[in-house]
Amino acid sequence: MKPHSRLSKSGSIGIFIVTLLTLTFLGSCKNPFAKDEEDRQAQTKKGPAQISTENGQTVLTLDSPTQNRLGLEVATLAATVTRAQATFPALVLSVQDLTASRNTYIAAQMQVEKAHVEAEVAHKEYTRLKTLFEENQNISEKSLQSAEATLKANEADVRAGEQQLTLQESVASQEWGSVVAKWAIEGSPELQRILDQSEVLVQMTVPSGTAYGAPKTISLEIHGGTRAQASFVSTFPRVDPRIQGRSFLYLVHGLPGLSPGVNLLAHLSVGSPMQGLIVPTSAVVWSEGKSWVYQQTTADRFTRRAIPTDIAVERGFFVANGFSSGDKLVMRGAQALLSEELLLHGQGGGEADVD
Repeated sequence: MKPHSRLSKSGSIGIFIVTLLTLTFLGSCKNPFAKDEEDRQAQTKKGPAQISTENGQTVLTLDSPTQNRLGLEVATLAATVTRAQATFPALVLSVQDLTASRNTYIAAQMQVEKAHVEAEVAHKEYTRLKTLFEENQNISEKSLQSAEATLKANEADVRAGEQQLTLQESVASQEWGSVVAKWAIEGSPELQRILDQSEVLVQMTVPSGTAYGAPKTISLEIHGGTRAQASFVSTFPRVDPRIQGRSFLYLVHGLPGLSPGVNLLAHLSVGSPMQGLIVPTSAVVWSEGKSWVYQQTTADRFTRRAIPTDIAVERGFFVANGFSSGDKLVMRGAQALLSEELLLHGQGGGEADVD
């Protein structure tokens, strides 16, 4: 009996050991996809928006619903040729003085016409009396002399009126420049459109020491963000008391906000053509005293990158280096994306830094 008991006990121990080894082996042979599933679930738990630092740059990872909530719109940069933009002050002019010049000129012109008519009548009368006197008619010499005096007075009125017209032309030219003065003198269609306020005269001043001339067209920035194209008219003799420099006159279609005395900003292209990329103003955000853009690197990843803004162009900023044609930038919603980044920083969440 005793040897049999020992054998049974030894067999039980052996079965236990084999079972333990089998379970250990099976545990090591766990489904290889289980870890991937766990990683996916862990990723899902991290939330729809994550922040990380990669190679010193801030990276946001956003799912599609979050991108839609922020209103993100992405566009691709394309190579272009453009010129730098300079910005100068501009002022919407009142045309009251121009109206006064026109009225004064018309009055002087009517006086000249009246003097011409009176001089013509006086000349005919003098000629008639002179003929009668020379034919020994019953005309006194005193009557002839009186007619001659009247004729000379009328001719003097004509000369004075013509000089007044010349003076008015000179004054208008000194106040408005030769082109606008001619419009006022002739009562041209251009003048009528200005008086009707369907077109507006704008004075742009280039500060002293600036070598820029006056381009044929400029872009006027109206309050509210609206822009309007203005066409060159002529140089402008007046000086803006706020800025010592050269002034030029431009004509722009009448728009709300272009009331007399309103200050504007005039943008004009200067310098030689440059090859590079244009980053729209809407894509640029400011933080930490610098300007930034968000570049989309994958469908759900956005990297915040510094961008130079020292060369302004008509629709944004010119970039020659650091970005390439084909790069995708957030063109709309960049400010919302920055706010989202600051929110994530404030929550202290996101992924660990990646070197």
